[in-house]
Amino acid sequence: MTTRIVQVGLGGWGADWAQTVVPQVPGVEAVGWVDQNPEALKRAEVRLGARPERFFPTFEAALSTIDTDAVLITADVRAHASLVELALETGKHVLVEKPFVSTAVEAERLADLADRYGLILMVSQNFRFFPAAISAARLVREQVLGPVGAVRIEFRRSLNCTPEEESFYAFRQPLLEDLGIHHFDLMRMVLGQEPRQVYCTAWQPKGSPFREPPAAAATIVFDRGTVVTYRGNWLSVGVETPYGGEWHMECAEGEIIWTCRGDRDVTLDGDQVRIRKRGHPVVPVDLPEMGMFGRKESLATFARAVESGTVAPIASLGRDNIGSLALMQAAITSATTGRVISIETIK
Repeated sequence: MTTRIVQVGLGGWGADWAQTVVPQVPGVEAVGWVDQNPEALKRAEVRLGARPERFFPTFEAALSTIDTDAVLITADVRAHASLVELALETGKHVLVEKPFVSTAVEAERLADLADRYGLILMVSQNFRFFPAAISAARLVREQVLGPVGAVRIEFRRSLNCTPEEESFYAFRQPLLEDLGIHHFDLMRMVLGQEPRQVYCTAWQPKGSPFREPPAAAATIVFDRGTVVTYRGNWLSVGVETPYGGEWHMECAEGEIIWTCRGDRDVTLDGDQVRIRKRGHPVVPVDLPEMGMFGRKESLATFARAVESGTVAPIASLGRDNIGSLALMQAAITSATTGRVISIETIK
């Protein structure tokens, strides 16, 4: 069975989805594309080689013309809520890029709507679909080194946007909202715990071209007592980490050290897991074989859910993603107010 999708949003990242991800996933067929920017539509038409009548300036026009099972939303986050709502109201399953929406309240409303219509609403938290993250979660779940007490996460990159991407410098919360949501979501997935409170501070490195702070540090307390210290910087002068960050997880009987998601999500060059038992040297952990990973496996997982009605545990459904979104929102609130924020106040 083939899952037919309409993709909404053909900006830089959306165009990358359309060219390098969707065509590579068996069982998925793109039958239409939407963007309000006529230049983006024309570029996509040329690059994808599809018929002109498959490209639309509005989502409504596509829905009234194209027979589709599902919608892939890769538009600006500010448009996510209205696009997801329209897709669900017209009976379409939805895969939406992260961050899901701007607030946990919006996410709750849309998750309720998906439940009401019996539709799949999934957020593409693609960092979940890398072998190192999956292995780290398994090691924690099986308590190979006992329970996790403390976690230290470092993310360091030196960002240099191309002219086409320079609008990223004006992005709202370029670390916490754009990339931090991946790290917050991985915390929940790998630890199997929910956050309870966060204190976060953000800053502008000297000479920063960003409008909003591209660097932040946070302390997060989880419901079973694990404490995570997180530090990320888009303008770091240190040795760069993979996009998933460097994780040091201190357990009762040793340490789990891992990274994931290298420079592009088309290779596994950033994936590595090691363990160090107390009093023993560090040893590598074999990673599971994955035919697809990252965004491709995220899309494939979504398509299988649409076809079977059964959602894989690793998937981040809209309702589950509320926990990650609430943590992101709480970190942003803490960074702007200087206060410790309870996650419950966000939900």
